[in-house]
Order: sequence, then C-alpha cells, then structure tokens
Amino acid sequence: MFKVKKKVLRELFSAVAFLISLAYLYRSINFNELSIALKEANYEYLFLAILLSFLTLFFAATRWYLVLRRVQKTSFKRTIQAFVSGYYLMAILPPTVGHIVKVKLVGGDYFAALSSLAFGMTMEIVIILSFGFIFLGFTKLGLIGIALILLAFLYDKVFHKTALAFFRFWENLGAKKISEKLRDWWSRGYAGWSIARKNKSGFLLVFSISLVVIFIQILGLMLVGKAFSLEISFKQALYAFLMSVIFASLSGIPSGIGANEFGILVGIGSFTKAALTAFLYKFIFQYMYSIAGAFVFYRLLGGHHEDSTG
Repeated sequence: MFKVKKKVLRELFSAVAFLISLAYLYRSINFNELSIALKEANYEYLFLAILLSFLTLFFAATRWYLVLRRVQKTSFKRTIQAFVSGYYLMAILPPTVGHIVKVKLVGGDYFAALSSLAFGMTMEIVIILSFGFIFLGFTKLGLIGIALILLAFLYDKVFHKTALAFFRFWENLGAKKISEKLRDWWSRGYAGWSIARKNKSGFLLVFSISLVVIFIQILGLMLVGKAFSLEISFKQALYAFLMSVIFASLSGIPSGIGANEFGILVGIGSFTKAALTAFLYKFIFQYMYSIAGAFVFYRLLGGHHEDSTG
C-alpha cells in the first residue's frame, strides 16, 4: 500500500514539474520574436553542434565499452546499439529504469554490465558536481567531491565489506532469502567494478573521456546560442548544464523534457532566444537520439525474437 502511494505521489510530482516547466517556457517565448530568430539564425553553428553531439555519443559509448570489455566479452557495435536504445528507453520510462533496461541489451552477465555502466556514470556525475562547485565559487565543496572520487576508487573494499556486513545483519534478523539475493547481486556487481578499476591507465582514460564528454556538451550549448546571436560564457553554459541535469533528475520526467529546458533557462536567462536555444540544444544532444533509439531498440528486440525462434 505504501509503495503504491509513493508511486502515485512520484508520478503526481513529475506531472506537476512537467506542467510548471512548460508554463515557464511558454512565458519565456514571444512568438513574433521566435519567428524572426528562426529566420535570422546562423545554421552553420547548429550544424557544428550536431557534429559535437555525434562526438558526445561516440565518446560516452566508448567509455562504457572500454570498461565493459574488461568484465565480459562484448562488441563495440552491440554496446553502441544498447547505448542509443537507452535514449529511447529513458523517454518512455523513468531515467533509472531506462538505464537498467538498456544494460540488459548488451547481454552477458547483467550485474557485471551494470557495474561497468555505473563505473563511468558515477565518475561523470561526481565530476560534474565537483567542477561545477569550483566554477561557481564553492571551491572547497568541489575539492571535497574530487577527494571522494579518489577515496571511493582507492578504498572501495571498505564499502564492499560494509555492504556485506549489512546483508549479514539482515540475515541474522531472519530475512535470509532476500539478504542472500541482495548479497549475490551486490557481489556480482562489485566483481565487475573491481575488475574495471584494476587497470590504472584505464581509469585515467575513463576519467579523461568523462571530462571530454562534459566539455563537449557545454561547448555545444554555447554554439547553439551563437546560432541565435547569444553570447553564452563558459561559466554560464556550465551553470545551465548543471541546472539542467539537476532539474531533470529531480523531476522524474521521462527524458527530462521541460525540466531540462527549465534548468538551462535558469542558467542563461529567460527570454525567447534563450528558450529556443534550450530546446534545440536538448533536441540535438538528446531528443533526436530518443527517436533513433526507438528504431535501434525494436530492431534489437526483433533480433532477439529471431534468435529464440530460429
């Protein structure tokens, strides 16, 4: 009963967040100015932004593949197919569920694949927050975040032992079946994580790719702004990018539609060209891959069906 109520409240919150975001975007747009902005746009900058979005996709998928191939056999083609499918899955499902389903598409040991994805994503999230705090003037918080990254990767055995102790505690209380199941899932995930982090050069490469992926997305926002004669500074773009990630994550809206743009407007200002920039930026770097991801996903499903019936 409590779970049902929690789910309903979460869905209600997401719906309210979506409506508020749409209302804010609507109030930011003057449709006469919108028509003029589209006519006067420099589409060369949008073309460059599209090229950068391809690079973002390539580097992000490559990061996952580099970690994944250390924990199980996989192909780059399969990895990038699953990665692109993830954009579609996150458009029709809550973001967390979308990530979980997309991991299933690469095949092999599910928990090893999940740990490899978590390895790269965790690094990127903490990097975003850490460097975001530094750029926004909260240097100490940013440095603490970077220190936490290093501690987590250097002393992950401590976290592992703590988790195992927690499962034993629940087992002693009588929840044997569920604690054993959770311990098995955790151990399989940790096995993949520990293999992925053993290679120091690999760790540095994944860290570097995460930085590049973040930088390209920030540069992409600046380029889309330039297409409409908006001069967005790196600091503004970083702040807008951070707000977009945070708002979309908190809203629970599939693909973060509306909340993404709302966060960007908080960073660069609320007016017609800014709203146009926010939407086109998210379309180029995310939404158009949701459309492509639908085709890839159902093609993969068709392949699974043929394999099972052939």
